[in-house]
Amino acid sequence: MTCYEKWSLVIQGAVAAGTFILGFIAIWGDRIRSRFFGPKLRVFLLNPMGELNPLNDGRQCRNYHLTVTNNRKWAPAHNVQIFLTKIFRQAADGSLIDKSFSGPLQLTWQFPEYHPQRLLIGPDRVCDIGRVINGNPFELMLYFTPNNFSKDVEAHQKTQVEVVAVADNGESEPTRIEIAWDGNWSDDTMEMNRHLIVREAR
Repeated sequence: MTCYEKWSLVIQGAVAAGTFILGFIAIWGDRIRSRFFGPKLRVFLLNPMGELNPLNDGRQCRNYHLTVTNNRKWAPAHNVQIFLTKIFRQAADGSLIDKSFSGPLQLTWQFPEYHPQRLLIGPDRVCDIGRVINGNPFELMLYFTPNNFSKDVEAHQKTQVEVVAVADNGESEPTRIEIAWDGNWSDDTMEMNRHLIVREAR
């Protein structure tokens, strides 16, 4: 084999390898960038005791929130939404049954009247998970509630919900929140925390 033939084979091999790499990047590039260089979203419960917040009509209300963080502040997450993706209701024997629905439902951002439904997340953001008004059941906070879905958690009805943060360029791992209430109300935070438990499920 002449020197020219050897170099020709080397060049052909390099061209073939380059073509393969370009094809690989075209197919998997976005996923690789998202995995290693995109935002790293996480959702967790802000305060398991909630926040007492009287309504304008004088009724007492306690709000519960989620925090959405991006551990890669240098890679902002675009158009982030927090979705309720699964719900598990308590059966008569105490077990939890998957009562999931046909599609995800978006939870509201804190103060939704002042924020768009899709947010840019570099710094942490706060999302509503639910609230309870004295005399009412616990209510999941959704932008829209389908007719075939109940957003209420009644007294003595333990429920778990699974939530996930979804952006154009990334997605969090699911977080499961447990809600259990005995129906009793107290304005005192510590006492109310014994009646209404909102926590991350293990």
